[in-house]
This record gives sequence, C-alpha cells and structure tokens, in this order.
Amino acid sequence: MVVGLLVLAVILGSVAVTLIAPIMIALYFDEIQLAILFGATAAAYAFTSSALYLTLRGTERGLKRIQSFELLTLSWMLLWISGSLPLFFAFNLDIGNALFETISAISTSNASLIEGREELPRSALFWRIQLQWLGGLLTLLSLVIVLAPAGVGGLPKRQIALLESVGFGGGSRVVKACLNVVTAYTTVSVLCATALFISGVPLFDSLCLAAGAVSTGGFSPISADLNTYESVGLYPILTIFMFIGATSILWQRMFIVRRWHLVLEHRESYFLLAGCFALAIVFGIIAIISSRSNSQFVDVMAIAMDALFMAVSLISTTGYQWSNDVQQHIDPVIIIAVVLIGGGTFSTAGGIKFYRFGRMLVQSINELNRLVFPHSIQRSIYNRANDEIAQLKALWSFLVVAMLIIWVCTAALAFDGIPFDGSLIASIASFSSIGSIYDPSAAGGENWLSYAEMAPLSKIAVGVTMFLGRIEILAFLALFNITYWKTR
Repeated sequence: MVVGLLVLAVILGSVAVTLIAPIMIALYFDEIQLAILFGATAAAYAFTSSALYLTLRGTERGLKRIQSFELLTLSWMLLWISGSLPLFFAFNLDIGNALFETISAISTSNASLIEGREELPRSALFWRIQLQWLGGLLTLLSLVIVLAPAGVGGLPKRQIALLESVGFGGGSRVVKACLNVVTAYTTVSVLCATALFISGVPLFDSLCLAAGAVSTGGFSPISADLNTYESVGLYPILTIFMFIGATSILWQRMFIVRRWHLVLEHRESYFLLAGCFALAIVFGIIAIISSRSNSQFVDVMAIAMDALFMAVSLISTTGYQWSNDVQQHIDPVIIIAVVLIGGGTFSTAGGIKFYRFGRMLVQSINELNRLVFPHSIQRSIYNRANDEIAQLKALWSFLVVAMLIIWVCTAALAFDGIPFDGSLIASIASFSSIGSIYDPSAAGGENWLSYAEMAPLSKIAVGVTMFLGRIEILAFLALFNITYWKTR
C-alpha cells in the first residue's frame, strides 16, 4: 500500500497549497486570526505530507483493482477530514456540522448549514467555496484514473487515452492524465472568473461564482438572489460554464487535440445540449404564462435567458436559485427526474448520467422489440457481445444500488419526521449532488426541516448519500469483498 500512502501524501500536500489562497484573502480583508489559523493548518499539512512522501519515495509498487478502490475511498475521506478542520474553527461549528458542511462542499451538493453569508469572514467563506472546487477536481480524477478504467457502473473507457496522449512529455500515463485534467479544470475556472470580472462582478465574487459554476457546486458568496449583481453578462457566462462543467472532459479534450470525428460521434453531449434547450422551452412557456396571468410586461429575451439558465443549472446539478414563478408551476416529479438523470459522464455533474440513462433506455426498447420479434438480431454497439453484456450488467447494477441507497436515505429522513415527499426529494438531491432543490421555505409545509434543523441521524444519512453518489457506489461496495480481506 506504499503507492496509496504516496498518493495520500500528495493529496494532503495539495490541500496545504490550496490553503494559500484563503491566507492571502484573510490578509487582504484584515482577518488576521483566520490568516494565522489557515497558515498553521497549511504548515501542519505540508510537514506531514513532506515527511510521508520523502520517507516512502522510491518504494512504489503497483496496485490491484480493489486496492485502487480502497485508495479512492481513503482519498475522499482525507480531503473530507482535512477540509473540515479549518471550517470547524473558522465558523465555530461543532465537529458534526463541520463534517456535514465539508462533505456537502466536496461532493458539490450545495446543502449548506451556513446562513448570512454576506456577514461571514471572506477567507472562511472562500475556503468553503474552494472545497467544492477541489471536490469537482477530485471527481474528475477519480473517474479518469480509477473508476472508468475499472468499468465501474458501466462507465465507458474507450477514449480515456486522449488524456494521456498530448500534453506533458515525461511521467507515466496516469501522471499525464492527472496533469492534463488539472490544467484543463484550472484553465476553465480562470476563464470563467475572468469573464465574470470583466462583466462587472467584483473580483472576490467572480472567483467564488466561477468555482461554483465549473465544479457544478452552486454555492455562491451571497444568500440573496444573483440579480443583486449588476452585470448584464452574469447569466450568459454562468450558463456557458455550467454547461462546460456538465459535459464530458473527454469531449472537451477532443476539441483540443482536434479529433473532429470523435467530437461528432460523442452523442451524449449533443443529447445533453438538446435536453437543456427542451427544458428551457418548458420553463420559458411557464414563465410567459405566469407573467401574463399577473398582467406583467413580457420580456421574451429576458425570459428566454432566465429559462436557459435555470435549465442548465438543473441538468448540470449546479443548483443556483431559480424563479419562484416557474418552481410553483412545475411538478416536482419533473425536477426529480431531471436531477436524477443529471449531466454527462466524466463531468463534475451528479446524477445517474446521460450515458447510463441512454444505454439503459436503448436496451429497454430493444427488449420490448424482442417481445414482438423474438428471433430478430440486435446490433451490438461495440461489435463484441461479451463486452456489451458485461457493461449492461454494470449499468443495471449501478441503478439498482443507487435506488437502494436513495430508499435507505428516504427512510432515515422520514424517521426524523420529514414527510415522504420531502424525504424523497432530499435523498435524490443528496445523491445527485444538488442539495439546493430541497427547499423547506418553498415547499409550503411546516414539517419540512432545513438541513440545520435535521437530527444527527438524518445528517449522517444525507452525508453518506452525498459521499456514495460521488464515488459511484459500486467502487465503495467492492471494499466489502470478504474474499479479498481474507487473503490479505
């Protein structure tokens, strides 16, 4: 497990490096005590990481598949624990709430216990937002390095080599892939922040909103509506970068390396784009009808932009707030279905993902056709029946386990006294990493508890569901293989 310890050392060292940003912000806003807190934490993490790395360097060994799953779980837990310590001291939270806030952040779920964000220390707020950015990055690395090569949950692995080919010269394929992912993710984030700043959003808020959009975390630095910002380009910019966050990083890589035939063949991204426009049309029609019924002036262009923003925010599982007029007139079942499907594979979006949903839908249609034409020959997508059958088994296994996790979380929340509809929405929101759609204030029911009001058992259920939704469930369940532990 030497390789695993080396990876954990690198992750802890990376957390130490990222603490430099809140230290600088604390100094800028004259938050000296927090600057000392973040500095001491960074120093402790850096010392531990360096000592561990220097001790084990040069003794690397390969990892078996189940060991890579073990390392993946430990990596997420390390980010969870190391990220929670600054929040514990900065926001004066108890340890349970600090852990809940951190798992919500790194899973990009936007289910927050923090209120009155405008009055909070800027450096502490930035660390909370930076954690969701780090969670989005770790999500991409987990998919590319561990989950997809192992075919977890039916993830495709045919084009992962694109991230290992062009870019950095030296190092192993895994190192090249990591560097390319980090570079692409950081570049897109900087471009988003720059565009927001140019459009008139303050620099600090631009950095925070960019982190929320690219990571599809949706946690903003203000509790108020985004209309507070007097920026004409705010919604178009966020819409574009939320869509980028929801699409496959492999598809984006195809543009960079100019594999145009692969770009055209990547149907998932085009279905995702079509889904955004279709949902935007529905939202737009609802908004127009609502405006006319209230005898309000109908600004078609503004409604169209708002509708597209809301659609992309929902499909990408970013969860930025959206119009109450639309929310009141749309069936919650539609919202649940949209966020449960989620965005694209190899993206920071949550949910089952468009690729899985499409594959299972196609197979279901084929099986229905087989009832009518039992002797028909179905075309294999990969021209290798064994590979396709194995992937379909993984897809359906993922769906069954996902539904089981949601059911358990729903039962735990219902036991806390939350009505069934609220429990179900909160469970799906947690699994799909879009905690903001569970909104007690918009529900109209007095029995819907906010995240802060939930009992410890409910917070544990929600936090575990967030965690399992992010690491693709099956990779975690593989750790409970009894044969593996007996033979260690």
